[in-house]
Amino acid sequence: MNPTRSLILSAFVIALSFSSVAAQVRQRIPPPRDPQFYEPRNKLEEFETRLETVLIKGRTWVGTLRANDGAARVEALEIRDAGNSTRAIGVLITIVPADQNRPTSEIRSLVDYEEIDPLVKAFDFAARADDKVTRLVNFEVRYRTKGDFEIVVFKQTTGGLAAAIEAGFIDRTRLLLTLDELTKLRWMIAQAKEKLDELK
Repeated sequence: MNPTRSLILSAFVIALSFSSVAAQVRQRIPPPRDPQFYEPRNKLEEFETRLETVLIKGRTWVGTLRANDGAARVEALEIRDAGNSTRAIGVLITIVPADQNRPTSEIRSLVDYEEIDPLVKAFDFAARADDKVTRLVNFEVRYRTKGDFEIVVFKQTTGGLAAAIEAGFIDRTRLLLTLDELTKLRWMIAQAKEKLDELK
């Protein structure tokens, strides 16, 4: 084969390989936790993302838990679509960190009505956790809802038990709690469910 043709053929093959790589870059999966590529994860989130429709939101404040590094507010929530009379109900949990220098001052999590009972049971299980849950030295018990609200009970390096709640999809935050504070938060969520039951 002529050296010129060989050189042209080699250049053509290299150009083709670069074009396929460039095409793959354009079609790659979006980066994790980019809000414009993720669909709502529960009914309340789906209602909140509806466009070109009138939404009616009702909220009832249940309580606010104050901890050392912030607070957690619990509200019963109803969202109705005025156009087709559908609705979603659940709990709105808002974590407000004590550090006001954060880019986001509040982190909200929406918990559908159907998720409340499993969440309350997870609170009960986590509150009973002790060294018997595993044979290893340290442990943690976690539970996360579809809307990214998470409870954690863990053994501290000093030996005692502590708890935390986490929330957020893009900007995530954590609030450290005692086990008593975790129990109070569980009670508030159960109270929110009772208020929602009155709507039925």
